[in-house]
Amino acid sequence: MNQWQWLVCLVGVVVLSGCGDAPDGPARYEVSGAVNYKSRPVPRGSILFEPDTSAGGSGPQGYAEIHDGKFSTSAVGGKGVSAGPHIVRIEGFKLESEALADSSGENIVPMLFEEYKTTVRLPAENSTQNFDVPATTK
Repeated sequence: MNQWQWLVCLVGVVVLSGCGDAPDGPARYEVSGAVNYKSRPVPRGSILFEPDTSAGGSGPQGYAEIHDGKFSTSAVGGKGVSAGPHIVRIEGFKLESEALADSSGENIVPMLFEEYKTTVRLPAENSTQNFDVPATTK
């Protein structure tokens, strides 16, 4: 075999050895649901599921964007979550049409409330979780 044939074989072996059914880390599950603030859907935002290590949680964080009060960790840009206790961090923003220009002329979308934090225990299966951000959070 010449040098190029060896290189092609080597690349093929490396690629095939990386393709398998072995999971990369702990199992991840889909979490979807709704987020409301003052009894109304949060127009835009994000939700982060962080394993609560102080309560025995472990694994990677999960993430989803909030659109019109709904979220799903299986949506584009989302990340599934591991089972167990989690700290949930929620940020909510007004609509982009309500953006304000800052001193540099860049549009800033105002927050509906300061980051809201709560806890939840997630099952080892896909689940629905709904969150109501208290009106006292600003």
